[in-house]
Amino acid sequence: MEKSANKRWKESGSTLTFKEWIDRENKKNQEFEGNFIPFQGETKVNSVGSDSIKKTIDEAKQDLIDSSGYKLETNKSNVLGLNKGVLVFSNLLIGRFLSFYFYQKYKKK
Repeated sequence: MEKSANKRWKESGSTLTFKEWIDRENKKNQEFEGNFIPFQGETKVNSVGSDSIKKTIDEAKQDLIDSSGYKLETNKSNVLGLNKGVLVFSNLLIGRFLSFYFYQKYKKK
């Protein structure tokens, strides 16, 4: 019993698509007509190195970056996720309260 063309293609380990492989095998074995069935129709499997897959992967990466909220540029007016103005104002306010607290404590002695 002879193996099918699909099985021989899988066992060959070829990097060619099935359509390209079957065409090459048909050209090699033209004197033995009928050994292989010519491939009809479009293939829906893309080769690994095709531009369309690379383009799709790049688009998927960009979609993930856009939907995640991750920003590639850092905002220079933020420190630890807080606006610099808010951070300075809150530190000044805390400093005033602490100095007033220690002044009152020192004054009672």
